[in-house]
Amino acid sequence: MNLKRWRVKDFKMADFNIFLKTHNFYLSTFKETSLDNHHKDKSKEYLCMDESQEVINFDKIIEDKYPDSNIRPKAFDAIYFDKFNNNIYLVEFKNQKKPDKKEVEGKLINGKKELDLLLNDLNMSKNDYKFIFCLVYKKYVPKSERFKRGLFKSVTFEFLNRYKENKFIDDIYTEDVSFFTKQFKKKMSKDLKC
Repeated sequence: MNLKRWRVKDFKMADFNIFLKTHNFYLSTFKETSLDNHHKDKSKEYLCMDESQEVINFDKIIEDKYPDSNIRPKAFDAIYFDKFNNNIYLVEFKNQKKPDKKEVEGKLINGKKELDLLLNDLNMSKNDYKFIFCLVYKKYVPKSERFKRGLFKSVTFEFLNRYKENKFIDDIYTEDVSFFTKQFKKKMSKDLKC
């Protein structure tokens, strides 16, 4: 009997397009995933108005996976895949003057863990991709700072850098919407209408 000896290279891992096809029901836009519907007056407010780029609504995946909101882990809003560079952008929109740091940290940690589980289920190698967490928030300048010269950054999330340092995530951006839009154009060569 002649048995084939299998090597690691004989097992091809699935690529991210398999994830996109598996979750195509969750295709959305930056506009839809940036919706802030937590206002008391039930008005809809979007942090980004762009409908030209397809993203995966990751919040919705987690909501469907955990119907009971009492046990549902926090997760980021959207996944954008840059297929040319194998970058997976994990995007969280915050339409608040001062986003809660613990909540943002929970969305990064729990969202990435849930994404890792989904990728494992599809036999995908995470090492083939670079994961970048983007916190995109509404720019806020307190009244006391509005008349000062120079750039004022009111929200600081440097503590998230430890997740980059310990290799939990490859990179982190925490910037306001206008910076996100400019960086998107710079990195993707695509206009984003936020």
